[in-house]
Parts: sequence; C-alpha cells; structure tokens
Amino acid sequence: MKIKGILFDFNGTMLFDSELQEKAWEGFLRSKLNKDISNEEIAEHIHGGNNKDVLTYFFNRNFSNEEIKKLEEEKESLYRNMCLEDKDNLKLVKGLPELLDKLKENQIPITIATGAPLKNVEFYFEHLNLNKWFDMSKVVYTDGSFNGKPEPDVFLRAAEKINVNIEECAIFEDAVLGLKAAEKANAGKIFVISSTLDNEKLSEFKKISRIMHDYTEITIDDLLQ
Repeated sequence: MKIKGILFDFNGTMLFDSELQEKAWEGFLRSKLNKDISNEEIAEHIHGGNNKDVLTYFFNRNFSNEEIKKLEEEKESLYRNMCLEDKDNLKLVKGLPELLDKLKENQIPITIATGAPLKNVEFYFEHLNLNKWFDMSKVVYTDGSFNGKPEPDVFLRAAEKINVNIEECAIFEDAVLGLKAAEKANAGKIFVISSTLDNEKLSEFKKISRIMHDYTEITIDDLLQ
C-alpha cells in the first residue's frame, strides 16, 4: 500500500535527547523517592512513555490529575532547563530538516505524535523552528484524554489529524513502547531511529521496515514507496 502520510514520534526520534531525559528522571526520582533506576526500567518504562504512566509505575500508586500536572511540570521544567544548558545539542537529528523540506515540497501530510506534554511541545516549536514544517494544531501530545503508548491511541489520533488512514501512514519511532504502539495501530510502515535501542530489543518487532541511525539514510522515495 502506498504511503500517504508521515507520523513522527519526537523525543529520541526527532531530537536526540534521551540522555537528558534519563538524567532528568534520575534526578527527579532520587529527590522524591531516594531511588535509583535501572537501565531496563529506563528502556521499558521511560523512553516512549507518558508522564502519568511513568509516575504511576515508579511511585506505585495512582495520582489525581492535579497531582500529575504538578509532578509533571516539576520534572519537565528540570528537563527543559537541561536542554537550554546544552544548546549545542538542541537541534533536529541529522538529515531530518532536509527530509521535512522534501515532504513539504511534495505536499505530504505530516504531524508529530508524542508522549510529551503541551509545554514541552511549545518549547520545541520555539527553539527548533518546527512551525516551518508542522501545524501545531495537528500535533498530538499527552493531555490525559487517551491511553499512552504502548496503546496505539496517539498514532490513531495523529492519523485522523492529517486525514490519512493509519494503514497508509509511515511512523518514525525509537522506543520499545512506541514500536509496540505503532504495531498495534497497524501502521503501513514503521521506521526506527536507533537512538536508544539495541538489535536484541528490535528483534522482537516483526513489522519494522528499516532501522537507521539518522535521516541521511532514507530518501523520500524510500519512505513513500
């Protein structure tokens, strides 16, 4: 089936910020729980997850929406400050601007489907010039109204936003939870930016079209065929 729309996960896929995300969560959880987290927990619960699910897992309790918002902003404020302190790395992944230019030139519908909250999305738009390629009103971010990854909701909503059937969408992902969500969504193609995953983890996924280090390894023709 021909690909007619593209959905991008953001963290670890469009921006290589996984190390900063890990440091922010590690600092936050150590301050709140005096707890260290394992590499396995990082891979299985943090990368690709939304804050509500991550907080529920590590605190081992349910939170009210008000509690989630307060804790979320505390952690994300720490993360955003880390991004600003590391401005040399606050940039889109190599080859991505050129691919986005080609997609725009060819009028291919695209959007972002992310587990990040609104304030982070606004931060990315401000500092990465995302409005050059993306319509903010079509970005799907975590707002508490749908299930997080590994459920497929974020990708299904994103496909609806760009008016393309999910079976005709290609998804770019980097994390276990996101790949599970992409497979559950029944996306037409799944491309992996291997910023956080090793081959052993990737071997469990059967619907991956290609694994790449960055976007210099794919052309628009590869993507749409």
